[in-house]
Amino acid sequence: TGLSIDASTGAITPSTSTAGTYTVTYTIAASGGCAALIKTTTVTITAPPSASISYEGSPFCKTLTSAQSVTQTGTTGGTYSSTTGLWINASTGVIKPSSSTAGTYTVTYTIAASAGCSAVSTTTTVTITAAPSASISYAGSPFCNTLTSTQSVSQTGTTGGTYSSATGLSIDASTGAITPSTSTAGTYTVSYTIAASGGCAALIKTTTVTITAAPNASISYAASPFCKTITSAQSV
Repeated sequence: TGLSIDASTGAITPSTSTAGTYTVTYTIAASGGCAALIKTTTVTITAPPSASISYEGSPFCKTLTSAQSVTQTGTTGGTYSSTTGLWINASTGVIKPSSSTAGTYTVTYTIAASAGCSAVSTTTTVTITAAPSASISYAGSPFCNTLTSTQSVSQTGTTGGTYSSATGLSIDASTGAITPSTSTAGTYTVSYTIAASGGCAALIKTTTVTITAAPNASISYAASPFCKTITSAQSV
């Protein structure tokens, strides 16, 4: 049972049979004084290979030095491959983010043709993310608080972060521009924060900026007018 076979012709139908190895018996009935003849052979029906693969932690940050395993289900014994840039073990499917170039890759798992079945391939994607990096500074610092024009930040590296500082400094959270005239005099730490994404941790970079109070004074001579006969020095 399990093998679809025509009792008259011996023809078999693999697609309606259950995978397995069968003994097929050909019987010639006894006749003309001769005993019955029975001959046998074996035939194998192979289940077609089937598999799926995935990398559960994707995306991975390029700073990750530990090997990352593939999750594979179905037929084992296949080989793994991808385009240049992704470090991958062809036998196990393990990848190393720190040894790879940032990008999104298609990983192919190929099961070779065997036992009458054609080769089968299945794919998944995996992403390696470049770790963010940045620096910020305010070239004109210190700024006098009489300055009404906004002062831009000099930012290099990864864009898209947000700016923040302590109360007292007028700062645009999106651009990092500051307005000295609406700020309180003091020295401030400005933080530029890039949120965690793509498997990479958040990045925070800082710089200092100083707002200086404009000098202010008044002078007077309380006893003025003075007679020219006064020889003593008169204080201001």
